Amino acid sequence: MSVAVAIAFFLAARFSFALLDKSDGVAVFWPAAGVATGILVAFGPAVRWPVVIGVAAATVAANLLGDRNLASTVFFAVANASGPLIVSGLIQRFCGAPFELNELRRVFGLFAATIITAMISGLVGMLGFVLFHAPAASPVKAWSHWLVSETVGTIVVAPLVIGLASFLRNAPPKREIVEGIFALAIVAAVCALRVNLPDESWTLKLMIALLCPLFVWIAARVRPAFTAVAAFMCAISIVWATTFSLGIFGDVRLSFEERTLSAQASILAISFGALVLAALFNERRVHELAILEREQRLEEALRAGGVITFDWDLQTDLIEVSRNAAEVLGLAPQQFINGANWIKQVHPVDYPSVAARLGTVRPDDPSHSIAFRFIRPDGRGEVWLEQVAITRVDSAGKPIRIGGLMTDITERKRFEGEISRAWKSAALADRAKSSFLSAASHDLRQPLQTLRFLQGALGLHLTGGEGRELVDKMARSLDTMSSILSSLLDVNRLEAGSLRPSMSDFAITEIFDSLAADFSDAITDRGLRWCMVRSALLVRSDKRMLETMIRNLLSNALRYTDRGRILLGCRRVGDKVRIEVWDSGIGITQDQLPHIFQEYYQGSPEAERGGFGLGLAIVRRLGEMLDHPIGAHSTPGKGTVITIEIPRGDGNGGRRERAQKPRYEKGDFRGTILVVEDEASVRASISRLLKARGIEAIVVATASDALTRVHRQEIRPDLLLCDYNLQGSTNGVTTIGDLRAALGRSIPAIVMTGDIRSEVVEPIAAQGISVLLKPFLADDLLQHIARLSREQAAAGPADPTAR
Repeated sequence: MSVAVAIAFFLAARFSFALLDKSDGVAVFWPAAGVATGILVAFGPAVRWPVVIGVAAATVAANLLGDRNLASTVFFAVANASGPLIVSGLIQRFCGAPFELNELRRVFGLFAATIITAMISGLVGMLGFVLFHAPAASPVKAWSHWLVSETVGTIVVAPLVIGLASFLRNAPPKREIVEGIFALAIVAAVCALRVNLPDESWTLKLMIALLCPLFVWIAARVRPAFTAVAAFMCAISIVWATTFSLGIFGDVRLSFEERTLSAQASILAISFGALVLAALFNERRVHELAILEREQRLEEALRAGGVITFDWDLQTDLIEVSRNAAEVLGLAPQQFINGANWIKQVHPVDYPSVAARLGTVRPDDPSHSIAFRFIRPDGRGEVWLEQVAITRVDSAGKPIRIGGLMTDITERKRFEGEISRAWKSAALADRAKSSFLSAASHDLRQPLQTLRFLQGALGLHLTGGEGRELVDKMARSLDTMSSILSSLLDVNRLEAGSLRPSMSDFAITEIFDSLAADFSDAITDRGLRWCMVRSALLVRSDKRMLETMIRNLLSNALRYTDRGRILLGCRRVGDKVRIEVWDSGIGITQDQLPHIFQEYYQGSPEAERGGFGLGLAIVRRLGEMLDHPIGAHSTPGKGTVITIEIPRGDGNGGRRERAQKPRYEKGDFRGTILVVEDEASVRASISRLLKARGIEAIVVATASDALTRVHRQEIRPDLLLCDYNLQGSTNGVTTIGDLRAALGRSIPAIVMTGDIRSEVVEPIAAQGISVLLKPFLADDLLQHIARLSREQAAAGPADPTAR
């Protein structure tokens, strides 16, 4: 690299020495500076030292072969080597690398850096001339000649080298090379013509008329490197004509210095103008390519998203659309669509709303959004469009233009339709499930209610001994069955969001004793120890929901424990009570612990012990509903503890609640009860229960039987006890209303129902009728009877007009 630079610099320097100004010894044209600067700027810091060494060596050789001494040669070597270093340093600092003359700011940067460097190196060269050669010209003139000659040489040659280097990095396409060479050939012919034309006034005008279109052509069609070559060719022709007094630059009427200044000015003007023009056209090409690329990306994005841009000129009734409109709307490929034809393709059902919306615009709200169907002209069905647009109006408020976006929402509409159908199907399935569970609840509660009544009647005959224990165990089993049945239905209501807690204060031991009766035998049968820590603490919660939560925790502990014990207890924690269920089972790993309360989660395969993974999920959901925080800690191989924190209850509230439920005593009710129940087993058991308690009861199967006997005045009851779900179209509430009307007074009434849904229970209670949810205890029925009897006696004679 150093040798190549040295040879090129030496040849350029020797050529310049032929153009020396004898008065100050400065060449009028110094292309050697352009050679070094162009190489350094084009190839960067990697060639810095080879260029410096080559420039210094060539300067020494060229000067010593001339009339310069060693001392001045060193000065000039420093000046020539430092100039390219300064220019390349400034270019890399402010324009970056690799450097090309493809932007206006880079052209200006090269010119500015060249002038600044020439001013600095000119000072060094001037000192060399002043100190060692004593030129005839003044130092200022020597410095100015150095400045201009180096600037001209750099501006002419450096762009040429930079352009050739850009070809090496990124070769132009073949078409561009052919066109560029052809244009340069024409430039060469014009330059040759200029040298040989006579020095006339029209010659300059002809040259300008020929060169200007050529430079515009080259700048507009090919890369800036071709422009640099054309400018170099013009500069060489000008130097040649000036040196040998040829053509328009060989006017003998002017001194050599004047012709030299004219030539230098022409070279700078042509080079600067040509490079600026080339940079502007190149930026325009880059911007055009960027715009085309963005348009292409926009088209691709529009096509991918099924979005059409449109601009509807209402005055010409033409709609300009994006290219993908043909694909989306099924139109012929065209940029403009007739508005009248387009609006005719709107679906007839949607046409009135679309026409009304497009024809109406509010000045304060010019935008609109509307969805409609568009019938494709190609016969491929219809497409749903969502149009979001802005309407522009003239000074009179008349719409003149509508522009915006139309989005293909056919898939979304299809998906929404599927979602709607699936939602309706799910709603129907949910209603069917709820209806089934309600029916199942009623059918399951009927035999449980019969067992309740039979157990209550049997208990009157067994006051002690083993028989009484068996009756009590039967009662606890019935309680468990009722609780499980209610819990199953509560899960359904929990999923539907219709379950509401009924908060009360009660002793925690009531739940513990019930659970101990259900689980103690099952735990001991597994060879495990059952431990329960009794407590007299009162808590506030929904009793049935809390029992369901603890029952699920005990069931889970029993499933995953093979040895050791299961413990149930509680302890005070501030103003709360923390219930704890401990087991010595297989335990849960830390990564599984956060997931055990999720639906259908059953842990690792080796931990699966049956079940559906819903027990702990129900515990979590009930805990969230009751605002009872759930906690869990576990050690694999040692066991698990799960806790429930609940608020402490109010002792006075518990006593008040218990005071409101006095036990029924014989003789509390002395009237007659009319019972309407369509289930034979329930009729028989309730009749036996009331008879055993000394209560006179008339039991019938249907509402019509009851009404017939009342109309015949065969009976005049003091209280009505009616099942809610009776055979036929009537129900218990309607039956009670009809009986009250027939009796002419509003006698107390109780409705029995196995349907625990709030939409059934709440309307019954709202009509002043007591409600008992099956299966209920015999004592609950007797307490209701006694309470209603006392309330009736305290109220006095009933209003005969009341219904």
